Amino acid sequence: MSTRSLDSDIADSISSTKSVTGGTGTLPPMVSTNQKILKRFFKHKLAIMGLAMLAVMYFSILFAEFLAPYGEASADRAKPYASPSRIHFMHQGKFIGPFIYDYKEEFDNTNLTNKKVYNLDMAYPIRFFSHGEPYKLVGLIPSDIHLFTVEAPARMYLWGGDLQGRDVFSRILFGGRVSLTIGIIAIAISYPIGLLMGGIAGYFGGLTDTIIMRLVEAIITFPSLYLLLTLSATLPQGLTSFQRYLLITVILAFIGWAGQARIYRGQVLSLKQMEYVEAARAVGAPHLQIIVKHILPQMSSWIIVSATISIPAYTLGEAALSFLSLGIQDPQASWGLMLQEARNISVLQSKPWLLIPGFAIVISVFAFSFFGDGLRDAFDAKKKI
Repeated sequence: MSTRSLDSDIADSISSTKSVTGGTGTLPPMVSTNQKILKRFFKHKLAIMGLAMLAVMYFSILFAEFLAPYGEASADRAKPYASPSRIHFMHQGKFIGPFIYDYKEEFDNTNLTNKKVYNLDMAYPIRFFSHGEPYKLVGLIPSDIHLFTVEAPARMYLWGGDLQGRDVFSRILFGGRVSLTIGIIAIAISYPIGLLMGGIAGYFGGLTDTIIMRLVEAIITFPSLYLLLTLSATLPQGLTSFQRYLLITVILAFIGWAGQARIYRGQVLSLKQMEYVEAARAVGAPHLQIIVKHILPQMSSWIIVSATISIPAYTLGEAALSFLSLGIQDPQASWGLMLQEARNISVLQSKPWLLIPGFAIVISVFAFSFFGDGLRDAFDAKKKI
């Protein structure tokens, strides 16, 4: 072959490569699976909104002591059902910055009811990053700096107060520590149990599958609300708030693992018939190695999405128990416990701020649902980028 013909072949090869690659002579950059997942997630606007709301909520409960003007149990019993504080800026014709007026309740003989009498001569400025009740930030760092406070004897109720004169805003922050974390801890307990039981039933089958599935069906068949009430009523008396919190979490986890085990069993039944699992079994790989290396990785994305969507169910379960006085007890706060005072319609009509914990529950449930939907779409390989 001549040198001229060889050069011609090389030129033809280069020109064909350019036509395939768009005329640049270089292949397009490869997009990894993780990058595709992120692109699909960030195209989901509701998922981003849900993630932002969850970030704000968890930041708030993490630094609740700093953000809240008062402690979880701090109360002024002389001011039951205090209305939301009105923030003023002008005092006696002068601008002095944000402040509130203090008040006291006096009995009105004409209407035979208590009325609020404000002291308009004394203004109590709202101080930012000022000293207040001492606390330990994140449970470790001693401090007494709060985001905002007012000087005693005045007391600021940003979102109103409850029957005992406690600040609803402060208790919302502290109550979120229970309502927003109980689902995560319950999932950390229930999902491994469900994965273990469902995985064993689906992988080994036979009598093992039958026994486990009958147990699962027995738990699922029993109405979950009545089972929750029964288990909660058996809690011993004299428990600390932390102990009751842990036991409520265990009860919710015990209720939740059965449904997950049923779904995991179906996933394992499908995956164990795949060729790579059959090949691993043919070469004599141990059962544990097959499950850990070949089956569980294929289920990881589904587990993440399912766990995210399931968290609101545990939040609602705790709220229901606390609302029925079978969950978290005073003086510890949770959103369900705070809703107890909203059961009285006559009180609720004049004190609508008592429904704020209910709105917090609704917002958190929607946030987790949006976030879970976004993760589900992101892990769906059939979705276009």
